[in-house]
Amino acid sequence: MSDKIEDNSSYKKLKQQFEGVDALRNILDFFPIPGLDPIEFEKALEPFVDLKKEFEIISKAPDRFNHHFAKRGWIAHESMNESLLFSCIELAEKGQIAEAEQKLIEYYSSDKMKWLKHQFKGLEVFRKRFSLINLAYDDTIAERYHACIPVLLMIIDGGVNDIDKITGFFAERTDVTAWDSIAAHSTGLATLKDIFNDTRAKTTEEVITMPYRHGILHGRDINYANKTVAAKCWAALFAVSDWARAVRDGKKVAPEPAPELTVEETLAQLHDSVKKYEQQKERRTFEQKLLELWKARIITIGLDIPEKGHHTDYKDYTPEQEAVRFIEYWSSNNYGAIAKQIHQFSKYNFKLSSEAGKVRKVFENKIILDYKIVQVKDTSASISEVILEVSFEHNDEQYAREITLRLIYQDKDGGMLINGETGGQWRFVENFFHVVGYSY
Repeated sequence: MSDKIEDNSSYKKLKQQFEGVDALRNILDFFPIPGLDPIEFEKALEPFVDLKKEFEIISKAPDRFNHHFAKRGWIAHESMNESLLFSCIELAEKGQIAEAEQKLIEYYSSDKMKWLKHQFKGLEVFRKRFSLINLAYDDTIAERYHACIPVLLMIIDGGVNDIDKITGFFAERTDVTAWDSIAAHSTGLATLKDIFNDTRAKTTEEVITMPYRHGILHGRDINYANKTVAAKCWAALFAVSDWARAVRDGKKVAPEPAPELTVEETLAQLHDSVKKYEQQKERRTFEQKLLELWKARIITIGLDIPEKGHHTDYKDYTPEQEAVRFIEYWSSNNYGAIAKQIHQFSKYNFKLSSEAGKVRKVFENKIILDYKIVQVKDTSASISEVILEVSFEHNDEQYAREITLRLIYQDKDGGMLINGETGGQWRFVENFFHVVGYSY
């Protein structure tokens, strides 16, 4: 594994593609191609020039961040907020390292994690620990640092143990590196592991600013409960989850070297990369504009939308329309359709037949009698809650229940869309089935 993250395979591949373009330009200076207009050729390469400048900044950023912050207990990782990464680097390189670190502390101890922590559900090892993650989050926001820090250290250790199958994060022989990874680079998690694993041989009442696992869990670092230590635990947990994804995706061991590409193949790949990058850039700009304009709707049931009706009575691509579809699927015993409505935090190991079977166990023999929409609340640009009152019959008994569908708006690839855009799919978080299925 290279000593620099910028030499990771994905970065290296793009770098080689840019070098291929530069080489082609040099060749054409000496050996012009008949019929090729050099002015038009240079114009066609303008996007490559701009992209190359951005790439050079982005590819070097993780190394620059780790240079300034790794020994302080922070590392760059894939899911890290890009604006935070660059602003901290900028401050550090101006000599304002304390101000930069304060930014990190504030970010990783704030309510921004309310949504960010849901990414842990995409990994089985953390999904089974999600109730503990939620408790640690609640304790962090409430500034109960004495409670959240030991729990976060245990989640990190146990999660790594489940992945490694032999040892946890803090064991000396545990390898937390992976191929083509930012978090799992040798300058990343391995550095944190060494720092957090420091031997704490005696009891101390001094305030610590590092999550020393042995000192905290063995009761030697008594004065550990502070915002800085909690924030570093959260940052480490996010980095560990990025390592876990790399392992899941088969990056624990580097693949065989790819064959050398011809200049033509290099240009074709670079063209595709530029096209994808430009599309992503346009999308980010568009999203930013939408977010600036977005406002939560104020919906009066019975006036703005019907209290009940067919899904065609509601505006397309709205959460309330999807909620009514859910009622219709329930009414027609369409368990597969309901299963498709459920938000999946990970596409891995998803089997529609299996999920439909789980839905069947909840809704089978429960005959929907009536429903009405009680409230629709847009809680963020991509998340809405629809509260339904439903009545149904089960074993000749009638029941009335209030259920809340928490819906998330996504594109076909699982990316977040903004309420008001068209073409997406609202999917609900399965957090209410127990109200319907297990109340008897």
